[in-house]
Amino acid sequence: MTRQAPALQIRAAACTDLPALIALDSVAADDPRRAAQIGQWLADGHMHVAELDGRLAGYRVQHRHFFGEAFIEMLMVAAPLRGQGVGSTLLLHATSISAGTRLFSSTNQSNTSMQRLLAAAGFVRCGIVHGLDEGDPELIYRFATDDVR
Repeated sequence: MTRQAPALQIRAAACTDLPALIALDSVAADDPRRAAQIGQWLADGHMHVAELDGRLAGYRVQHRHFFGEAFIEMLMVAAPLRGQGVGSTLLLHATSISAGTRLFSSTNQSNTSMQRLLAAAGFVRCGIVHGLDEGDPELIYRFATDDVR
């Protein structure tokens, strides 16, 4: 008898998730501003979490503050679970709830893992912003779909 891997569940984040969200975020451990930012994203209702075996495996922040278009501001996967499909599942969920609309995201030029993840999920690079992080431009991506208005 073979055991199946547990399914990853995506759900809206809840206020009770805050400690686990801060714990899984690789920046929040060293930057209290990130912990506060996570709390704000949660309060604003813009977060979805990936849950595996009842534990948070990652999160996504998505809003419409990018020229009125859907934008994935942050995608974070717990370090031990990276490369296991959590980020892909969060992106797939984002594209499914944004069907028929434009969906954008961005990442630093130095973040090649996120660039590969976005490309594999069907996002195409469409721009660049210099000056946000000195020496590390922000690459803008758009989900490539034919059903965009």
